[in-house]
Amino acid sequence: MKFNLEQIYIAVEGVPGSGKNLLAKKISKWLNAKLVRDVYYSNLFLKDFYHNPETHALPLQLYYLTQRFQQQMDLPYGDLFQQNLVTNYIFNKDQIYASYNLDDRNLSLYNQILKVMNPKIKLPDLVIYLHSPNADLLYKNIKKRNRAVEKDVNEEYIEGLNKGYHYFFERFRDCPLLIINIEGLNLENNEHINTIFKEVEEGVDESKYLKI
Repeated sequence: MKFNLEQIYIAVEGVPGSGKNLLAKKISKWLNAKLVRDVYYSNLFLKDFYHNPETHALPLQLYYLTQRFQQQMDLPYGDLFQQNLVTNYIFNKDQIYASYNLDDRNLSLYNQILKVMNPKIKLPDLVIYLHSPNADLLYKNIKKRNRAVEKDVNEEYIEGLNKGYHYFFERFRDCPLLIINIEGLNLENNEHINTIFKEVEEGVDESKYLKI
């Protein structure tokens, strides 16, 4: 399916360390699109969660869920003065984290709230998922950027998230999906970026896999 690049909503996804923020920024510049960023680092419970996951998992997830829902409601999709839109997340990615972080009882509560919110969410025209077959690469990237809020992130947690993302996107059918293998990908390399742009220009019917 060809996309209308004069009015398109693209969401970029991936585990922390995958490069999704940089790719979203480059795509938004290419399309002259409004860039909407996730509220990930504004979560008041994030640092405490990384230090003590069991105690802070539920407030962490509910904070993300409500903040992202409000942000989704405010998306300027179809604005006459800003036709294109790029986000660095999709709303339902929060399910990956909730399923991994919450026990059965808290997950049941979370899912009840999510069920009320989901029908109101606008789906992207295209999701780009930056996939890493090897969680070690993601963990190295996280440690390399040395963000204070991530200092307590461990490799086991990233490996679990990576498996969760893989499981989620294997079954993703909500809209066209472009999966990009990040092994060997350099988002500062113009040839690599132009290859991604070309894939978007050519269109995606259901799902397409790209390895650069």
